Amino acid sequence: MNASPSSARSLESRIYAVYAQLAPSERRLADVMLQHQMDLALYTASELAREAGVSTATAARLIRTLGYPSYPEAKRQIREASHWGSPQGGAIDKPQDPVTTPTLASVVQTNIDNIRATADGIPPQTLAAIVDACVAADRIFLVGLRNGFGLAHYAAHFFGLIKDDVRVLPATGTSMAHELSAIGKGDHVICFAFRRRPRKLPLLLTEIRAAGAIATLITDISASESARAADHVVRCRCHSLAPFNSFTAAATIIDYLSWNAAARLGETSMERFRRIDRMVELMDDVATPKRDKS
Repeated sequence: MNASPSSARSLESRIYAVYAQLAPSERRLADVMLQHQMDLALYTASELAREAGVSTATAARLIRTLGYPSYPEAKRQIREASHWGSPQGGAIDKPQDPVTTPTLASVVQTNIDNIRATADGIPPQTLAAIVDACVAADRIFLVGLRNGFGLAHYAAHFFGLIKDDVRVLPATGTSMAHELSAIGKGDHVICFAFRRRPRKLPLLLTEIRAAGAIATLITDISASESARAADHVVRCRCHSLAPFNSFTAAATIIDYLSWNAAARLGETSMERFRRIDRMVELMDDVATPKRDKS
């Protein structure tokens, strides 16, 4: 018998749907469940609750909130639906009906939902602290790991318009270890790392903080150990209608941080922007709209 659409939903998609409404204790347990989703069958509900520091009653409540009738049934469905790294659960491994091409409207709505869920789940004080760190930083390092690489370059474009010393790591032709050794007090490191993160990410963040820099992690809801290693964490909803993630919410967070940092820097950022604009006119062969001579 085929599973119903609701039972086929992955653990991650269920948690995404309710994460912003969960109590702090339920969020801790949800984080632990995501951390162990690949080997959840090895854990009892009591063991997960103990690791999260919550009661068994909290565990039972969260299981119901996620739409599972019981923990044993949750383990069975998670085992059948999970495919670590793919937003479509096990869909890419199983025979499927003909794939329905997403409409533009459905893609737009999915991205809007991702942005809204992400924004609703971020405490305002977290965003304020990250903007403060961007404004005060002597240097901003943007670390893009795996599928976070493009986001780091996207962020570098905007922060580079308003701050003098903005760098992307890893830089082409350089060693990550060599570049990271230069990070120190007064620096702000923003790391983009989503699921299928490098195993050494927690160590990387720990070393950044040990050097005296501020470490911000922009990630997804599945981050657990790496999230604990950062000073600030922004969790982005990355749901997609395709077998890969959507990073529209992460791009929106970059817009928010850079725009607010520019506003806080005021004339300092505008002066840098004017210098860049002047150099573009002098050095770059770009087409610009013709001015009306009337």
